[in-house]
Amino acid sequence: MAESFLLAWRALLRGHVLTALLVLTALAHFLLPAVVRSDGTDAGGQEVFLRVVPGSVYLILCVALVACACGLVAHARESHRLALAAVRPVSAGALVAGPLLALVAVAAIVLSFNMGLTCARGGWADCRHVYEPVLEPPEKAAQQVLEDLLSDMNTPEEIRKAPRYRLLAILTGREIDRYATIHPARALELPFPSEAAAAPDGATARIRFTTQLNTRAAVCGVVTFGPWSAVVSNSTQAILEIPLAAATSCVPPAVEAPKLSFRNTGDSMLMVRPRRDVEVLTPADSFNMNMLRATCEMLCVITFLCAFGLFLSSALSRPVATFTAFVLLAVMEMAPSVVSQFPDALDVPATDLLGLQISRAVAFATSSVSAPQPVSDLATGTCIEWSALGHAALVDALAAPAVLLTLAALLVRRRASAQQA
Repeated sequence: MAESFLLAWRALLRGHVLTALLVLTALAHFLLPAVVRSDGTDAGGQEVFLRVVPGSVYLILCVALVACACGLVAHARESHRLALAAVRPVSAGALVAGPLLALVAVAAIVLSFNMGLTCARGGWADCRHVYEPVLEPPEKAAQQVLEDLLSDMNTPEEIRKAPRYRLLAILTGREIDRYATIHPARALELPFPSEAAAAPDGATARIRFTTQLNTRAAVCGVVTFGPWSAVVSNSTQAILEIPLAAATSCVPPAVEAPKLSFRNTGDSMLMVRPRRDVEVLTPADSFNMNMLRATCEMLCVITFLCAFGLFLSSALSRPVATFTAFVLLAVMEMAPSVVSQFPDALDVPATDLLGLQISRAVAFATSSVSAPQPVSDLATGTCIEWSALGHAALVDALAAPAVLLTLAALLVRRRASAQQA
């Protein structure tokens, strides 16, 4: 494996891949900040910079290394070096694992350089833990709604005859986007994890309000969460971050099931989606530590993408492997958006329904890979939890590449035997 790694590493150096990526990273940090514009606030400027500069470096790195991975094994096979290597006492697994390690080494160097340039700017805000309400799973709520719907004698016959899985999919999507109305002088209470109220430095409520007619209206009310509270006076259709202050100097211990309460003291009826529009933020650790975790997540995803490119390269020619890789990557990126935005109704055309099912299958198959959002979390100040990083390392950097490299090794051995014959 060491010799295979060195051969791939020298090929990447001779092709100036590492040098070009380091130069592009430096140019992104020194040129892009002069081009992009923010909303004038410190938080907005930080988010725009992190999305544009480290995000661009991450995108360029993914595209470049996947293209390289799609050509390493294919080029060795087309130049008949693969058959010569297979004659020597080396396993087929080492022939594909070595190039993967070389690609990951390039990615680690570039991402470390990117992290160093980002952290060197200084002045970054600390990251925060993000907690969501502890609610009944939408699938379970949809199941109950379906049972009530089918037991109702007024339910139309076409709904009764519709496939059960389609009804559950529709009702689950509607349950996720279900609005709760808050009438004047009424309150909305949502339970949260107990650790959300255990932060000694206070918490921040992030809520997006709207109105029945989607018009702007005054938001007046009081937000209470554990020992903290705050008065709200703002307009709707905006995500409000409401810092909560302790009522006393001594913060009482967190209750077992803390509840975030919003009492509407205005004259307008307000609406909010409990599963999407309400979060509690608590202080986490420094930006530099979050940047380190984000860099590790990026490296895990790049490891999977390179393993996928090597798998395609072991079976296809370089142009076909590259084209296939980028088409599948585009589908992977678009599938979650199609699944979430497609109007899942009973009367959709069969062709649209087939496309939706294909997109759902792709989204399900790639959910573990597309789940990490290092750039987005970093830009919004969301703390990348160690558990999420561990899951990304286990799935994207170990399990998935192991499966892909095993399949690639079988194909390499078969192709090498065919060339020897």
